[in-house]
Amino acid sequence: MKTKAAVLYAIGEPLVIEELELEAPRENEILIRCVASGICHSDYSVRDGTLGLTLPAVLGHEGAGIVEAVGKGVTHVVPGDHVIVSLTPQCGVCVFCKEDKPYLCAQMSKGLTKGLQPDGSKRLKNSKGEDIGQLLALGTFSERAVVPAGTAIKVASNVPLESACLIGCGVTTGVGAALNSVAIKPGDSVAVIGCGGVGLSIIQGARIAGATTIIAIDPIAEKRQLALDVGATHALDPTGENVVKLVRKMTGGGVHFAFEALGRKETIEQAWAMPRVTGTAVIVGVPKKDTMLDLPVLGFFGEKHFKGSAYGSSVPSRDIPKYVDLFMSGELKLDAMITRRIALEQVNEALDQMGRGEGARSVIGFD
Repeated sequence: MKTKAAVLYAIGEPLVIEELELEAPRENEILIRCVASGICHSDYSVRDGTLGLTLPAVLGHEGAGIVEAVGKGVTHVVPGDHVIVSLTPQCGVCVFCKEDKPYLCAQMSKGLTKGLQPDGSKRLKNSKGEDIGQLLALGTFSERAVVPAGTAIKVASNVPLESACLIGCGVTTGVGAALNSVAIKPGDSVAVIGCGGVGLSIIQGARIAGATTIIAIDPIAEKRQLALDVGATHALDPTGENVVKLVRKMTGGGVHFAFEALGRKETIEQAWAMPRVTGTAVIVGVPKKDTMLDLPVLGFFGEKHFKGSAYGSSVPSRDIPKYVDLFMSGELKLDAMITRRIALEQVNEALDQMGRGEGARSVIGFD
């Protein structure tokens, strides 16, 4: 069958919108008609080469759609089901899945670095007969996609997929970092560095957990206002200010938790300096692979903690339905995070805007 998709052929180049040939789903795979896909910073990071991916490949991984066909062995969804796709195949057999840590599923690396399905093959070809990969085995910048069945989480048909698609990646990553990776208690104080889609989701997770002081830090005024709109109690512009000293002064010695959502050396080091004694710095943003840190070790003797968070330490089958319920009840504000709705043909413009730090989330609509 045919599908129109956005393909990256070379680092730093615009994605090419073209028609591809899509194979039918194999065993433990499903075919979905994509309804919407958020544009995540990881897509930008693939395009600019920060995240290495074998090319050519269809980008996009923050998607939601409707199941059109299922392969052999698939029983948890049927054609017609509405689904959000998660990042993890949830293979169920690797050491991490067996430890109930599917957010670290060993099968993810094939899709993340090579654009392969878990069986090591690809499902797309271009008009020249070249194999085309799919980022994270998803490739949701496409009208249709064949994806690992384990990525699909069924949701009710009344859930608006054009907004709920954000739960596939950024929301689960951010809300999960606040609710799963650490244990924020009512009354705790939190700082969040970077107020893109993930940072705004961390802020919302902290609010839901009961934090009473939530300090958002971002140099862009639009994002600071978005942070306040979704639950931050304070918003700081780090430009020209020593935000570490300011945060520590505002909180009487430091926050309980500081989250870094940018993946940059300098802001990771700031996140380490913001918590109080016994506090925790949580690194959510993905840095370049050769990034090295300079951290004062003495903080460890005050029982400070330095923690990474992968995909919000989330179990998709457990957490995505929970986040959907929070969205449907109005407690999780997804529409407030969407700053632009676009057609597939506008994907390069949206990626360029992301590179300039403009807006929080653009969402591609296919219907």
